[in-house]
Amino acid sequence: MEDYLHMTKKHKKKGRKFAMPCLRVSVNRMREGMVVREDVFAKTGAILVAEGTAVTKEVIALLVRHFIDNVMVEYEPAKRETPEPRQEAGAPTEPADREARRAEFEEKFLVAEQSLSEHLKQIVYHSDDVDVPELLGLLNGLLEKADDETYLTDMLFCMKKQRAGLYTHSINVALLAQLLARWNGCGQNEIEMASAAGLLHDIGFLDLWKNSPEKTEFRKEFETDKYEKHVVCGYNILKKQNIDQRIKQAVLTHHERANGSGFPLQVTGDNINQISRIIAIADTYEALMMADDGAAGLSAFDAIKIMEEQGYNRLDSNLLMTFLKRIAETMIQRRVLLDDGREGKIVMTNKYRLSCPLVQVEGGFVDLEKQKRVHIKAVLED
Repeated sequence: MEDYLHMTKKHKKKGRKFAMPCLRVSVNRMREGMVVREDVFAKTGAILVAEGTAVTKEVIALLVRHFIDNVMVEYEPAKRETPEPRQEAGAPTEPADREARRAEFEEKFLVAEQSLSEHLKQIVYHSDDVDVPELLGLLNGLLEKADDETYLTDMLFCMKKQRAGLYTHSINVALLAQLLARWNGCGQNEIEMASAAGLLHDIGFLDLWKNSPEKTEFRKEFETDKYEKHVVCGYNILKKQNIDQRIKQAVLTHHERANGSGFPLQVTGDNINQISRIIAIADTYEALMMADDGAAGLSAFDAIKIMEEQGYNRLDSNLLMTFLKRIAETMIQRRVLLDDGREGKIVMTNKYRLSCPLVQVEGGFVDLEKQKRVHIKAVLED
């Protein structure tokens, strides 16, 4: 560490041309891979970090110790991993390939939605047994490339476009829960339990709708006096079924909150099992993103902001941090529309304020942490 205190200008590359984007960032937003563009001086006047120094954890720690607020750096925007383009004659261009991939996802989603409708109605109205492997089979192909960031961002985009029905919501929650379980390092059995619980978590609504028309605008149910009853109804449907107890508990307790503000039992903290805590996060995010009467739901970053501000004392904080971080990271390099009308591209997330990424716009950068009157209105389709 002390070597940094003795750096001088002889370490600089004279006449260097900075081809990569250069910007001044706060120290808490620096990350490895950046390069310092200007000498950073200590209060004594000595060079603390010389121009041309690669940013490392040690460099960041040094700057923090010396109370340095911001630094001019070179920044190479993160790139999502994409397959090498095929060169064969007739191979589709990347936009066409992406459009085909989205169309395939949407087709599979529609099939899964129709099948889930039939499955849940048979369970509720005809007392059929719950076949967990068969339920999980509905998700086959929808998340097969979850480790491919490009595929994942396309999947999340397609999910947001689906209409706000019970079965759409249930599949979305199942997919998000499966992702969160994977990101949290859960074993395969727990990942499958989270997926199944996501598909079944709102089954109680079907029991509440027995004597009335099925609701297509599912979000409106959040505002009715039936809303808090659906978890008990769902549990009563499943309690005698031969399925994992954690799934039954998740159906009953996915609206419980760590601070005791949830329902129906007001249990707290570790008294809520992990599957329930995973479903609670997936369900909350999906509900915020859900469209309403044809109007678009919140943008991903508005949803992240609400969960940052309101979620950490209500939801599992470790799971929530993992979830929001990974969701935000999938948005790097995505085009966005700011509420002042400018379009830009997300180039960096802010690990301390995930709802406030750095956006590259024509002529410069917008740091949403500092420019608090500006926010992301929408994530745009590529």
